[in-house]
Amino acid sequence: MLELDHLLTQCGIAICLLTKTHLRSGDTFWTANYVVHRTDWLTEGSGTAILVCRGIDHYAVPVQGQKHLEATAVQVMLAGKPVKILAVYLLPSWPNCFRPVFLPWCRSYCPHGG
Repeated sequence: MLELDHLLTQCGIAICLLTKTHLRSGDTFWTANYVVHRTDWLTEGSGTAILVCRGIDHYAVPVQGQKHLEATAVQVMLAGKPVKILAVYLLPSWPNCFRPVFLPWCRSYCPHGG
């Protein structure tokens, strides 16, 4: 944990998104300079988290009803406007559930066409 804390502080990271946290509901995950929002999953090696630097105005946003992905969400104020930020992990056992959502976007914006 000290290594992550040092990296975040040294690089001046305000908001950090983590996937595959490997945390379970009974595990402690804490860092001095950040508020930790996390979603633990029942499967081995999964979970998501968002670390928000203390002093940044934000709050957790519920993400419910997801069957094929894990997600943690917060809303922060940037330039006076609310912005939602999500840390999302798509379970490998369901690789195609987002294909209809992201494929059109990738064809438009990705250099290799998605």
